[in-house]
Amino acid sequence: GFEVMTAESGAVALAMLAEARFDAVVSDLHMPDVDGAQLWREVRGRHPALARRMLFVTGDTLSPIARQFLNEARCDSLNKPFSKAELLARVTELLSR
Repeated sequence: GFEVMTAESGAVALAMLAEARFDAVVSDLHMPDVDGAQLWREVRGRHPALARRMLFVTGDTLSPIARQFLNEARCDSLNKPFSKAELLARVTELLSR
């Protein structure tokens, strides 16, 4: 039931955010050119309400850097691997806030 757009990098995601309106963002923490933390900081500056509706997927939530960022951003995370049902439930929860 969601309309989804995909971006192959953080830079492409930022360009898309400049052109269209989004209700939520699901992002990896580790991406080429602009990582998830940089993406969140840019979104927070341009679209503060959207920054509160970001979900980060990662296999790295145990690293101190990843944990520090997720605590700073107060964003939810979903550990890889995850199922489609888990992702849909988390996005639905994010949108209901």
